[in-house]
Amino acid sequence: MVIRSRVGVSCRSALFLVLVSLLAWLLLACTGNTAQSTGAGSSPTSAAVPSPTSVATPRPAGAMERVPIDIQRATLQDTGANQSELLVEVVLPDACSQPRWAVSRDGTRVLVEVWGERPVDVACAQVLRAETLTIPLGVALHDGWVVALNGVQLDPGEGIVHSSEPGTGGHDSGLAIVEQVEVRVGEGKPAAVTIEVQGALPDACAELAESPSVTVEGQRITVLLEWQRPRDRLCAQVLRPFTRTIEVGSFAPGTYTLVVNDMETSFTIEPDQS
Repeated sequence: MVIRSRVGVSCRSALFLVLVSLLAWLLLACTGNTAQSTGAGSSPTSAAVPSPTSVATPRPAGAMERVPIDIQRATLQDTGANQSELLVEVVLPDACSQPRWAVSRDGTRVLVEVWGERPVDVACAQVLRAETLTIPLGVALHDGWVVALNGVQLDPGEGIVHSSEPGTGGHDSGLAIVEQVEVRVGEGKPAAVTIEVQGALPDACAELAESPSVTVEGQRITVLLEWQRPRDRLCAQVLRPFTRTIEVGSFAPGTYTLVVNDMETSFTIEPDQS
């Protein structure tokens, strides 16, 4: 009886150890699954980094682009103590652009560069802004130094520079936008004809040409109304309305076709009934 009792005890102890081991294994397995599902203990590059082909490379924060600016005037002046400075009047093309400048030396030449910068991919109000830059040169004007601004040498006597580079002066031109034409026929023989033209200029720099072209071929009258602006000038792209009165000429009674740029109309001069 004693021997059987000891065997029973041993069997129960072994079974208890097996159950404890099985329970511990199950707990360990459950803990591992939970950690895997929450990402704990996983490699930091396993699932957090997207595929290189799925997204585009973003631009660096605060990226800037370089833009040209219109230089209206540049003046050299002494500041005393063997020093001088350059005053540059510029026009910026929009509300976002900021002026930048740099000064370097090449022998006895002081090279000044002026440009504009604005944020990349930012919508900016097309409003022209005038600013004056004060740029210290670090040299005296009377010591034989030559100053050049954006490649254009300045005259110390007048100190004026134009925005166009040498050899690129002149004007661009085109036909004005015509929206309405009113014909006015005067009295007399022949009758004087005057037209009033309303329309728009393409940008902030364009101005109407002083003398429009008027051509008469039989009963057809053609008027070309052009705009002009300085070449290589950066201008805000805003339409500007205008009204221009033009003396077309004197004409006998009859019906005429009038063409002003791309707008066509007609008018009639009645014969004198008196």
